[in-house]
Order: sequence, then C-alpha cells, then structure tokens
Amino acid sequence: MFLSLREVRHAKLRFALITLVIVMVSALVFIIAGLANGLSEGNTAAIKALPGDAMVISGGSDYLLDRSVVSAADAETITGIDGIERAEPIGISSANIKTKGSAHLVGVSLFGVSNDGFVQPHVTSGTWLDGSESGVVVDESLSEDGVGLGDTIVVDPGGAELTVIGITQNQTYRISPVIFLPLPLWQELQPEQQGRPADGVTAILVQGSDQALASIPDAAPDVTVASKQEVSDHIPGESEQNSTLFLIQIFLVIIAAGIIAAFFYIITLQKMPELGVMKAIGASTGYLARALVSQVVGLALAGVLIGISIADTLALVIGNSVPYSISVGRMALFGSLLLLVAVGGTALSLLRIARVDPLDAINKAG
Repeated sequence: MFLSLREVRHAKLRFALITLVIVMVSALVFIIAGLANGLSEGNTAAIKALPGDAMVISGGSDYLLDRSVVSAADAETITGIDGIERAEPIGISSANIKTKGSAHLVGVSLFGVSNDGFVQPHVTSGTWLDGSESGVVVDESLSEDGVGLGDTIVVDPGGAELTVIGITQNQTYRISPVIFLPLPLWQELQPEQQGRPADGVTAILVQGSDQALASIPDAAPDVTVASKQEVSDHIPGESEQNSTLFLIQIFLVIIAAGIIAAFFYIITLQKMPELGVMKAIGASTGYLARALVSQVVGLALAGVLIGISIADTLALVIGNSVPYSISVGRMALFGSLLLLVAVGGTALSLLRIARVDPLDAINKAG
C-alpha cells in the first residue's frame, strides 16, 4: 500500500486521467442501467402493483392483454372454487385524453376497476373512486400535461367527460400514465367488437392457493392463469428492450476491462527498470503485485463511486421527463462487475512483473 500511494502521489496527472476514464465508463454503465430500469418500470409498474396472486386471461391471448377478452361473470364462477379468496374483473385499454378546452392530446392507459374492490392504489391527494359515474383517479405524471385534481378531462375519440377526483403515483403501463375509472364506464368506452361479451373485460385478478389457481381453467372455459410477471414479460418489446440494454452494459464492462488493462500494462512496461532495481534489493514479486492490485482497486473504486453519484444526480436533473429509475440492485451488480474486471484486467501486468529479471531490467535502464 505504501508503494502504491507513493506512486500515485508522484504521478498525480497520470492516475487522475486513468480515474477519469473509469468514471466516464462507469457513469455510462450506471446511466444505461437507470434508463433500462426506468423503461421497464414505465412498462410494467401498474401491472406489478396490482393485488392478487395471478391474472385470468383469454386462453389464446399468448399472455398479451391487448388480445385478452373474458366475461366478467367468470369472476363469480371463479369465486366459488374452493381455495379462491377473491376474484375481481379488470379492464385495461389505451386511449387519448385532453383537458377540457384544450387540443393537446395525451396517451394514457385506462384501468377499469370496481369502486369497492381490492384494486385500490395509494391515493396521494383527493379520494378513491367514490361511486360517482365519471370520477377517475390519475397518475401524478399527468400533472406535467396540465391535469390536476378537480379538472375535467375528455376522452378522444368519443368525447366522454371525466372528473379527476384523486391522484396516485407510480402507476404507469406501457410508458403511459394510468387512469383508474369505474368498470361500467370503462366498458362503455370500449368500441364494439364482434363476438365480444356484453360484460367483457380484459382479465380477472384472483387471489388464492396454488392448487385453487390451477383448477380455474376447469371451471371457466377458454381461459388461462398467468402470473403478473408473465404478463409483464409479454408486453410487446419489453423483453427485447431489456435484453438489448443489458447487452450494451455487458459490452461496456468488457470495454472498461480492456481500457484498464491497457493503461496499467503500459505503465508497468514504463516501470520495468524500477521494478528490476526493487527486485534486486529484495522486493518480492508478491509485494510488487499487491502494490499494483491496491492501485487498481483504489482507482476503480473511486471511479465507480463517482460514476454512481453522477447517475444519481442525473435522476434529480431529468425528473419525470425521461423514464429513468435508479435500482440499488443493478448499481451493486454492475459496480461489483466493474471492480472485478478492473482487477482481472491487471493479469497481463502481474504476469510481466512476475517475469521481470532484475539484471536484465537494470542493464536496459543503463
């Protein structure tokens, strides 16, 4: 440690530049992780926040809610199954809305729910659906589009007028803010489709034992039972998006390893005469290797911590304008990977140190 600190103090600019490169690469990794997590949450937050153990959807829907239409009456049938505690229909669709008197359209997701059911997200202001025919609860992100408590919003097309009676938070689906409205009103807003049941809904949320959930298809025909994770994973583009961004992060980590390895290998080659002298006066290979590793760990740790702080600061700067969310788990994962590849990147330098011949190095220096 003494040797590594003394070398850093002696060549401040050189090691500052190495740290800067690590900071830039690690910040980019963490920023992409924040974007990936933000996009994933924006796609799935409202689905994952729904209560219940599973969702009953159409058998041929391939876990896509856009293709799912089930009868709300199936909820009563499912409730009668031994082991089922609750079964509640829910309608999910997309729409455009605008504030009354405005021409600015905003894409939203409509969640039709029972007023007195168990789908009741936390309301930060106002009240939950109180039984009024046109009262709705909206996600707070709609405030950026001028939608606030007490405002009247118009569904386009159709022209149905809704009154905002409550505000909730972290309720988004497919990168759109969610509007909760009474299920009968949601059904009225849906376009007529041939073969669609009069009481058609998107899914039925169920809560019960695993054995009871498995028996649902026997009691209700043409349905399948899906977990909320399965539904989330089948949102169009969700898995492809996550895989792409994850691969980008992995490649950045690999690039970081190559950069660190190249920097320290060049520095090691430049120090060969000094290393030869130190070996000649009794310094062991292990001592020199520990000095190098401690240097790399110290610089990489500083770079990673600064990169994390940059990613955290960016979250405060951009707010809700871009889907961006910091995940402690992902930060810890990629931070650990960067530290590991930084140490692993010193393998060539350590090999060079182990093979240095004191007499040969001194002769070359002379």
